[in-house]
Amino acid sequence: MSRKSLNLAVVTDGRPGNRVQAEGLAQAIARLQAADMRIHDVDVNPFWQTLSLRLTGRGLGTAPDADIVIGAGRRGNLIAAQARRAGAKAIAILNPAVPLRWFDLVITPEHDGLRGDNVLTALGSMNTMSQQRIAEAAQGFTPLPAPALTILIGGPSKSADFNVQELIADITPFAGAGYHLFATPSRRTPDAAIDMLRASFPRMVIWDGAAPNPYPGWLHLAQAIMVTRDSVNMLSEAAATGIPLYVSGTGRVAEKFTRFHATLQARGITRPASNGPDHWEYTPLHEADRIAPVVLERLGL
Repeated sequence: MSRKSLNLAVVTDGRPGNRVQAEGLAQAIARLQAADMRIHDVDVNPFWQTLSLRLTGRGLGTAPDADIVIGAGRRGNLIAAQARRAGAKAIAILNPAVPLRWFDLVITPEHDGLRGDNVLTALGSMNTMSQQRIAEAAQGFTPLPAPALTILIGGPSKSADFNVQELIADITPFAGAGYHLFATPSRRTPDAAIDMLRASFPRMVIWDGAAPNPYPGWLHLAQAIMVTRDSVNMLSEAAATGIPLYVSGTGRVAEKFTRFHATLQARGITRPASNGPDHWEYTPLHEADRIAPVVLERLGL
């Protein structure tokens, strides 16, 4: 007997790093079971929403009507908790900062250290980078000249420092070995850092933000990938390729990031960029696909 089609609602605070984790899980569930997926970005006041749920059992926002509501970010998770009061299965992505019992399941990065009977953990962050998506993204691209190094550049944050001089030093041996350089900055990348990279590597191709971000295609077509150590999301997405993955930087990161990097290295997924060019193989990291069947089993679906 075939399973029924599911109605999935993804509810987020609109932050791309949160949204991609919830969307990645929803897509992985839909690959296992027929599903209709809707995405909602919400803007509710977390304090008043939490107070309303505690005092009245009802929230202030409008909870979507769905079989499974996947929240991400505090605002999205609170709407998911509200939907559970109305009969939906509720999943919180990341620490919801409210009682875990408000949700059927909570899914957080392993390095965050959150534990509980209804908590599932992922290595890094779930994302939408399935093998199919990566391959499809590359179809419209002219093959990159080989060997190609795709560089994903983050920037400073409260959890990590960023040092463009270190990045330049890490890239230099690859350029000297004949690698063609393709770089995509993020919203956190300082303009001055991009200017320094252009000056150091005049032939580097740097995405300027004017066209859709090419990095899913560049990931698939590269022979090596380098990511600055400040971004768990970018590292998790790059690890979905199985392509040699180098981590650039030695600056300060939060302790939980240190645990994440140690696990990636221990599993043979990453190596320090300062080691220079090398080649190795590892099993691509697809945490959303690993977790999705566990979610369906735990929810009785």
